[in-house]
Amino acid sequence: MSQASVADMYERYMEAANKRDYEAVAQFLTDDYVEEYPQSGERVRGFANVQAILENYPGGGVKPGNLYMGTARLVGEGDRWVMTPTFAVLRVTGAGDFHTAVVRARYPDETDWYIISIIELRDMKIRKSTVFFAPVYEAPEWRAQWVEPMEKPEARPPTESRARRW
Repeated sequence: MSQASVADMYERYMEAANKRDYEAVAQFLTDDYVEEYPQSGERVRGFANVQAILENYPGGGVKPGNLYMGTARLVGEGDRWVMTPTFAVLRVTGAGDFHTAVVRARYPDETDWYIISIIELRDMKIRKSTVFFAPVYEAPEWRAQWVEPMEKPEARPPTESRARRW
């Protein structure tokens, strides 16, 4: 499978997820889709259960439009792209059936988190996602002399007009 076709599939998948178009999201998943959360020791079988979790998340979960890429990416081997706030692929690398997606999200309590997913594909559909959740936080002062500061992601997702392809 070509990197362009994986990037296109993932772009459409994330656009559907960002709109909470569950019917469209399900089209990108295999019938035996599995989602795992190693941090809490949970496994979710089938998209119907994932959808139920999203719909019943305390406080409503991540609101439509609040999943965004900013400086995040889909990682593997190959070409690089940048991504827009609506998940149009802008920075992607990958080859074969294994990819890692890094997505930034704003939760109902206004905290920003990175959601890291190790994705396994089968026949151009997502068969399994192993998902990790990591809060965004300020770098501690004590480390400053040994580190190089990275560009900080914006507090809110950039507008579509500011997105660019590399």
